[in-house]
Amino acid sequence: MEDDSAEMSAISSHVARVRLLFPKKGEAVSELALLNEAFRSLCEDYGLATETLRQLELQNRPQDVEKIREYRQLLQELERELRATFDSWAH
Repeated sequence: MEDDSAEMSAISSHVARVRLLFPKKGEAVSELALLNEAFRSLCEDYGLATETLRQLELQNRPQDVEKIREYRQLLQELERELRATFDSWAH
């Protein structure tokens, strides 16, 4: 039961990050995340990638420069995919 609670909390934080991409449509983002497993998975991927990038940037190690670039690119791709999924659902 605790694992389920922790997982739901993590998903909620990932969805909250995605809501920032759609500031005027936050409730709709949450609704879509509840209804659509693929969108929820994208939210999770976006949240995890955001957290990883933040950690890499905080560590600021020269050997991580390429990883940082890759994570920034990944986040851009995920944002495009999230927007496309949300826009197709909203219409």
